[in-house]
Amino acid sequence: MSRIKYPYKFDPKKRRLASAYRRGKLLFFSLSLLISLATALFILFSGLHITIRNFVLQFPFSTLFNGFLVMLIFTITGFPLSFYSNYIFDRRYKLANYNLLSWFRDFLKINLINYVFTLLLVLALYFTINTFSPWWVYAGIFYIIFSIIVNYIYPTIIVPFMWKTEPYRDRSMKNKILILCKKLGVTHIKNIVVIKESEKSIRPNAVFMGFGNSKRIGLFDNLLNNFTRDEIECVIGHELGHYVNKDILRGLILESIMIFPTLFVIDYLVRTLSPIFGIQGISDLASLTLIGLINGTLAFLFMPLVNTHSRWRESEADKFALQHVNKPIAQISLEKRLADMHLAEVNVHPLIEFWLFTHPSTIKRIKMAENWNKKVRS
Repeated sequence: MSRIKYPYKFDPKKRRLASAYRRGKLLFFSLSLLISLATALFILFSGLHITIRNFVLQFPFSTLFNGFLVMLIFTITGFPLSFYSNYIFDRRYKLANYNLLSWFRDFLKINLINYVFTLLLVLALYFTINTFSPWWVYAGIFYIIFSIIVNYIYPTIIVPFMWKTEPYRDRSMKNKILILCKKLGVTHIKNIVVIKESEKSIRPNAVFMGFGNSKRIGLFDNLLNNFTRDEIECVIGHELGHYVNKDILRGLILESIMIFPTLFVIDYLVRTLSPIFGIQGISDLASLTLIGLINGTLAFLFMPLVNTHSRWRESEADKFALQHVNKPIAQISLEKRLADMHLAEVNVHPLIEFWLFTHPSTIKRIKMAENWNKKVRS
């Protein structure tokens, strides 16, 4: 680790690249929303949703077939932008390590997971609509249970499906991490795995995954190979903060609170708007695109609330790392190195941060660590 510059200082070249890169990504995000909106409106106003409904009713498993065809249309219309943004654009800025074949393989894997989970939700949605009243209460309960299951299986099924993994073999650092865990009352985590992100990109990360007997710590190999031990310890401290503060549970509670009014509004709006688009009612399979359009619109409108809560949780996790790892210089160095590796902008427009950012801006995270360092020294 001696070859790694420490403490890290911002690279002026990376700062210039970051500004252009983030402008591009913001443009692609905006375009993806517009493409999804245009696709949904085209399906509804062209009557394609009725054509698809009439076609799938000739076959068994018509609910799943209908969901698959609607999703396929959105995948096809969104593919060119996804390919350009995540493959061509990221390679241009040297953030992606994919070759063309490996990018397509990952694209298919991500879509397979997305299709399986979404189609299960579609199946449950129409089952509850046709079976219960009010359906949205039971659909909300099912969604909460589904979210818990996904969180449970994520480290044991989804992560190995998407990444190559291996046990973390640095015994001294592993012992240091586990000692820190025990010191903070986290005694049930034994598994620390290395996630081979370097085959896909240069992005570093670490994450606490799962709960119960699926709990484990995941460390991206990019983090282990490009950061000092003190910086890695700060990352672990941050992730431990999420765990000790029960942030997975908090996230599930927020989702649980929001899902019921969301489904209630969907129920009301679909019943109100169905006649405009020739839909026979919310139980009609042709309602799926309209349901998706309303849900996506509500999700966008709720983003400031969800992201404000997320930024608060991230800030509390940063504070936890400062309190319990107590290496503010390393934490400042970590934030600067992360920003340069991700090509993240340091100063972000307040509106963009408010609406889109799940984490506080880099400058806010650095200032927190700097203020902590001054307080410790005084």
